[in-house]
Amino acid sequence: MLGFGLAFLMLVVGLRLEAASLAFTFRHPRALLLGLAVQMLVLPLLALLLNRIFALPPELALGLLVIAAAPGGITSNYVALLARADLALSTAMTLTTSLLAPVSLPVVLSLSGALSGAAGFDLAGATLRLALGVTAVAALPLALGLWLQRRFAAGVRRWQAGLERAARLVFALIVLTTFWANRAVMLQHFGSLGAAALALNLGAVTAGLSLRLVGLSAGQALAAAVECGLQNAAIAIFVAVTVLGRTELAVPALIYAVIMNVTALALVGLARRNVTA
Repeated sequence: MLGFGLAFLMLVVGLRLEAASLAFTFRHPRALLLGLAVQMLVLPLLALLLNRIFALPPELALGLLVIAAAPGGITSNYVALLARADLALSTAMTLTTSLLAPVSLPVVLSLSGALSGAAGFDLAGATLRLALGVTAVAALPLALGLWLQRRFAAGVRRWQAGLERAARLVFALIVLTTFWANRAVMLQHFGSLGAAALALNLGAVTAGLSLRLVGLSAGQALAAAVECGLQNAAIAIFVAVTVLGRTELAVPALIYAVIMNVTALALVGLARRNVTA
């Protein structure tokens, strides 16, 4: 059901996204490259720093690194839409990090020494299969939305308000399901890991917003903040449990998944209030 919900959100994103804007983002990739630098370089380095600051146990430290190295989450695109951020930049970052995950994840984990206990496991191949699956959930509904917008513009405008109301309900259900499914983990481990996971999330959001200082527009910086703050917990959990074979490594991803939804809602609220102020 989660996959259908995410696909529906991406369909709604596609109905609002302008194909020309997405193409422009790839043709003029300065904002995209800056956002990717924050997400793929700054976040893992921040996780390593936080591991030292909070003196996390080895399994939690590695789990925090895994979620920091994961690609962007699919819901980030819908959050960017709600926050009225640069939707094309958010979408481009999600697609790019998902497709690069088979390279970026093994590199980060190899440099950290995490793969020493998973010798012979084809991390790149396994992650590629999952990344392509995640990309399909994002890319196919997105492409359908773009096509419908182009082919049936009048009908899309007529149905768009109702679809967006339904999408807000679906998003709320996804957030609530995340809270409910992870409530036991939150209660058990939040004391030892919550501060570090929160610091990673707030650091990611702040790093994205700080791109305003290097010339990105407010909408682009907000999109980068949303994208960097919302990591793909599903891929992080897959790597922790299936690739590294250690269930406890998934705990940081579960806690981060709850925290990132709270900050995402806060970003949406602040952004929409600033727009209407």
